[in-house]
Amino acid sequence: MIKRLDKRYEKKVIDYLNLEREINTFNLQELKNYGFENVFYKIYSDIDEEGNINGILFKCFEYLTFYAYKEFDIDQFCDFISKLEFSEISGKSSCVDIIAKKLGLLKYRKVHLCRLDNIEKQNQNIDPNLKLRKISIFNIKKIVNLYEQIGEFQNTTIEGLRSNLKSGRGYCIEDRKKVISMAKSTAENKNTAMIIGVGTHPKYRNQGLATKCLVKLCEELLEQGIKPCLFYDNEEAGKLYRKLGFKTIDNWSIYYKN
Repeated sequence: MIKRLDKRYEKKVIDYLNLEREINTFNLQELKNYGFENVFYKIYSDIDEEGNINGILFKCFEYLTFYAYKEFDIDQFCDFISKLEFSEISGKSSCVDIIAKKLGLLKYRKVHLCRLDNIEKQNQNIDPNLKLRKISIFNIKKIVNLYEQIGEFQNTTIEGLRSNLKSGRGYCIEDRKKVISMAKSTAENKNTAMIIGVGTHPKYRNQGLATKCLVKLCEELLEQGIKPCLFYDNEEAGKLYRKLGFKTIDNWSIYYKN
């Protein structure tokens, strides 16, 4: 039976998500941020007679995320989801693809989920006049300005970046007091961190600047026993990540209702 979970299930939910903690990095972070008693964030699960979890559905505003470790009752979850108001559903491809097919969702995007266990050293000689700096509240406006110059990134605000920095960190490169390249992490916990916002201003590309930022960030995380993870669907970016040592561990699907 699918039911909304409350704080009594917190340990079971965390243990279940930690069965594949890299896949659930964002789910674990959102659970930590929002908890069980929230108007816009709800957690549903199929609980068997022994109290075991057999699949979890997260609803944050109109966005759904589904996760199941192994088998789950497809018909029961699809029937439940079909009665919800939502704009998209995402999750591990092996689970969400089945749900989407049954619900008749046709518009989708797929990305690779990668993890870094050991980083491959790179030749990172860059212009000595370009300064590598840690991202902080003091240069956050410059980071927003860079986001506005990169077509792949949209709707970024100072508030959003501040929120990301609360659960992560980042490095950037400046040229004449302007941030021109960056790499950040978010949703950090004692085991994993999600890499986001890797990019360079169009006028400064092909100089190894984003690699410099990313390597510094990943080296710092690995030294602390934290495994960097990331999503990508751009093959050019994928070449860089694989060169550094990132390996694909799963695939992630996002299906849109309309």
